[in-house]
Amino acid sequence: MGNKIKRIVEKIEIPDELHARTKLGIKQVKQEKKRGMKYPKWMIGAVASLLIIGIAFSAGGSYITDATETLIGKVFGVEEQAQFKEDTQKFSSDPEGGAQEAEGGLQQMEQHLKLAEEHLSPEDYADYSMLIKEIMKINAESLNPHADQEKLEIQAKELREKIQDYEIYELTIHTLEEAKAMVSYPINYPTYIPEGYELIEEEARTEEAHPGKDPVVTLHYDQVDGEFNFYTSIQKIDHTKGKELDFYDQINSYQLNGYHFEHAYSEQTNTQSMRITIPKQGYEIIIDASLLSKKEMEKVLLSMVDQ
Repeated sequence: MGNKIKRIVEKIEIPDELHARTKLGIKQVKQEKKRGMKYPKWMIGAVASLLIIGIAFSAGGSYITDATETLIGKVFGVEEQAQFKEDTQKFSSDPEGGAQEAEGGLQQMEQHLKLAEEHLSPEDYADYSMLIKEIMKINAESLNPHADQEKLEIQAKELREKIQDYEIYELTIHTLEEAKAMVSYPINYPTYIPEGYELIEEEARTEEAHPGKDPVVTLHYDQVDGEFNFYTSIQKIDHTKGKELDFYDQINSYQLNGYHFEHAYSEQTNTQSMRITIPKQGYEIIIDASLLSKKEMEKVLLSMVDQ
C-alpha cells in the first residue's frame, strides 16, 4: 500500500504557509473524497492524514461528544476532545470554517470504530481503539511546524503497522469482480484512453457503514512520461447524494449522445470533473482530470457506457 499512498500524497491545496508540493497533495485528497474513496484518516499516512485530521477538529465545539453517546467519545473524553481540538485548531489555516468537514470527519471515525467493534473481540477492540487514539494524537502533534517530525513519523509508522494487523480497513476493499456481483449495472473499463496514459491502479471500496454494498469503483490512469493523471469513478447514483461536483465554481449541464452530462470547473484551483448519468440503470460515472480536454473527457466516459 505504501507506493499507492505515496502516489496520492505526492500529487495532492492546503494552507498557503506550507510547502508548494504539499499544496498539490491536499487538492488530490479533496478529489479523492469527492469520488467516495474513504481512506481512514489515520491510515492515509504522511501529510494527507495530518491535514484532514486537522480540518476535522478545527470547527466549533458542537462536535465534542460525551463519552456515553459515541464510541469516539469513549476513546476521547470531553475534556480530552476539547484539548485535542484546541491543539489542532491552533495550526489550522481556517479555524472558523470546515464545519461540514468536521462533522463528516468525526462521523467517519465513529463509523470506523463501530465496524471494528463488530468484528473484533472486546479485548482486541479495546487495544485497537487505543491504537487509533495514539495515532490521532500523533497526527495532531505533527500539525505543529516546530514538532520533531522525523520522530513522530517513526512513531506513526509503528502504530499504522499495528493498526493494519487487525485488517479492519480491508473489510471495505473489494476486487472488481466482487464489486460487479454487488450491483445491477455494468462496471466497464474505458475503451478509449487518451494517448500517453496507462492504467496504474484499480480498486473497489464500500462505505464502512455498509461494507459489501454499493461499491465505488475507481480506475486511476497516469501519464507514462509526465506527472498528470485522471480518475474515473463508477457508483450508484444516490451513493453520495449528488454532491461530488459542489466543490467547483462552474457546472454546465448538457445532453450528448442521449446521455446527461455535467462539466464542472474551478478557476481558483484549475481543476475539473465531468459526470455522465445513466438513470435507467441507476449509476453514474465521474472523471477527474488534470489536463484532459473536455472532448477527451467525454470520449472516455462514452467509451465506458457504449459497450
